[in-house]
Amino acid sequence: MKIRFRRTLLAFAATATVLFVIGTAFARYPILGEEWGEWTNYDSSGNAVGGGRIECDGNTYRWGSSGSSGGLTIYPCN
Repeated sequence: MKIRFRRTLLAFAATATVLFVIGTAFARYPILGEEWGEWTNYDSSGNAVGGGRIECDGNTYRWGSSGSSGGLTIYPCN
């Protein structure tokens, strides 16, 4: 019984690690000089309460307050 629990725990830890690595691979900042990005922060009711923008030159601008992020959207520079 103890060995089965250890194997299950090890399999869970391995799965969590793989999912973490895959998730961080998709979460990236814009490429400086080629892309810009923006995000919006939401409160628990789903209302926009803040956000920010990363410009093509690397400058970052923020507005409002922090909350849960809706994700970073990346666009090409003109």
